[in-house]
Amino acid sequence: MSVVQPPLHTASILEDKLSTATDPYLRVRYINDLISDYVYTKPVRARKLLGQLAAIYAAGHPRESDYLYFLHLGNLENQEYDDQKALKAFEKAVLRVDEHGDIGEKIEVYLDYLGILVNLGNMDLARDFYERSLRLMGSYSSARLRARVLCRQGFFYLHDHSYAKATPKFLEADRLLSGKEFELNTKDHYFYTLVHSGLGTLWTRPDSEDKAASAFQQAITRCEEKGLGARLPWHQLNLGKVLMSMEAYEEAIGNFQSIIDNNANGSKPALAAAYVNLGLCYYDTNESPGAVIRLLNHAEKIFLQSKQPKKQDLVSIELVRAQLFLDKKDFVGAIEKLQGTLEGIEQEKDTENLTLTGHAAEICQTLARSYAEIDAFDLAYYSQVEAEMYLDRYYELQDAKQQEQFAARFEAEAREKERESLQLRASQLQLRALRAQMNPHFLYNALNSIQSFITTKDASTASKYLAKFAMLMRRSLEYTNREYITLEDEILFLSDYLDINCHLRFDGQLSFNVDIQGELEEDIMGVPTMILQPYVENAIEHGLRTRPKGHIQVTFTQIPDDDDNIIATVVDDGIGRARVREMQENDVIRPYHQSRGTDITQSRLELLTDDPDNRVLIEDLFHSDGTAAGTKVTVRIPVADVLMRRGG
Repeated sequence: MSVVQPPLHTASILEDKLSTATDPYLRVRYINDLISDYVYTKPVRARKLLGQLAAIYAAGHPRESDYLYFLHLGNLENQEYDDQKALKAFEKAVLRVDEHGDIGEKIEVYLDYLGILVNLGNMDLARDFYERSLRLMGSYSSARLRARVLCRQGFFYLHDHSYAKATPKFLEADRLLSGKEFELNTKDHYFYTLVHSGLGTLWTRPDSEDKAASAFQQAITRCEEKGLGARLPWHQLNLGKVLMSMEAYEEAIGNFQSIIDNNANGSKPALAAAYVNLGLCYYDTNESPGAVIRLLNHAEKIFLQSKQPKKQDLVSIELVRAQLFLDKKDFVGAIEKLQGTLEGIEQEKDTENLTLTGHAAEICQTLARSYAEIDAFDLAYYSQVEAEMYLDRYYELQDAKQQEQFAARFEAEAREKERESLQLRASQLQLRALRAQMNPHFLYNALNSIQSFITTKDASTASKYLAKFAMLMRRSLEYTNREYITLEDEILFLSDYLDINCHLRFDGQLSFNVDIQGELEEDIMGVPTMILQPYVENAIEHGLRTRPKGHIQVTFTQIPDDDDNIIATVVDDGIGRARVREMQENDVIRPYHQSRGTDITQSRLELLTDDPDNRVLIEDLFHSDGTAAGTKVTVRIPVADVLMRRGG
């Protein structure tokens, strides 16, 4: 059962069912439904159930759905802030879902995987999987997954500093997740909180702080309502900072204190940040210096416990401590604290760190003023010179960062324009191809033959083929707006097209077969819309048109160890290409029809694949005496799932 659907039962009912279930298939289903909820609400129970799931697979249970195990594990590690473990789990989930998953399952895994890639800064690979998700969404209708795609796209724009473009993406995702188009499951509620976190980040500026506070509060409320504990402290932290900037200290203190009271739900960085910001609130509201110092000491202790404490976090604490000395007019104590902090920054030798460079400039300026207070004017002078040096470096780094932001924004817009251009070109080619599918000779001859049946009073035959012809035309128009159709639909279309040609153009003397070889799931597998029809039409128009009868064989074949392509062959027993060319040279009135349909189709194939070479191979066939025996066209067709493989 795909996890993109809401759970069928409440967790308590599923727990009861699991406790009595003995069938491993039912147990796997119940466990997956429970974990999809517990990853976000009860991580301890989720990890225990993952152990049970692993044991079932180890006992020999079929692994068609074991991608879910790795997807759940990746999301659990992500919720518990272990990005590296999450990455390894998601990588396995991608491998498994590519092998066994349907289109909806692939989109879900890709979107979760690219989220952790963004966290780790691997933007190129993240964008690659985002593009894969978009391509799959083109053949799959799901408001749920569309909301998640929009959320991820919004954060891409945030990363690229394209704030104007991020806003409508988040707002549209919010509309989908707030409406009544589908029932939200626990993961949807989690994405709802991400969307509002993104909106809060966008609106965190002086002219819209109230909107930012509202967005963060909505994320907090949803977390509290649905028990989404892992990210709650970060939303509270963001809200608290906005409230501090609005000087709403009482509310800000409430948020920071809540984080501390709940031990930040296990997030040490969030807990340390809460202590620091609570200390700053107390400082701004003139609480006792002792209370401020105690909070800063707590924060420092937590920061130092991490594997790689960030120097800027520790420096921020030291600057507040120095300010406490200055408030008491203890300039000697402040100088000692500031000098020690500056030495720590210089020992880092991180000259490209914008934040540390800014702190260094601030420290030097404060040192200059402090030295002046104790009449150490020579030291004050040198400190001011050093401050100006750091300020120059700070502005250089700031300019470089802005240039990087502009470059990132430009590259992102260029990628988007290229993708839009390719999509537009693909759509134009598809429309041109579909317009070129039915050449006038086929339409004229078919309608003329139907009219002939009517005039000869063969009403039943006329009615039969008029209905079939009308259905063929209707399907060709319907497919105009679809990039992919099922292989089953493609085969039905070709069969009807050939049947009409057989009875309305060849008086029943054209025979044909449309076959599948191998284990192709024609009701699930998608192929580009009406991709093979131009080659079938070519076989009729050039190979068989001048003959009283003929045969066409169409075969779709599985390619071993290739899940992205299939082979299609169109074989006719016609006059061969050499004779066609000879007739073409002597018949200037009738243009060579292949120049339209098949050339456009070749262009479509090139756009739809990363490997445009060797897509179409045309072979001349010969009898044993060397005379022409027809033509064989082999087409390697890219495929994609267009229906969900497992119901729900």
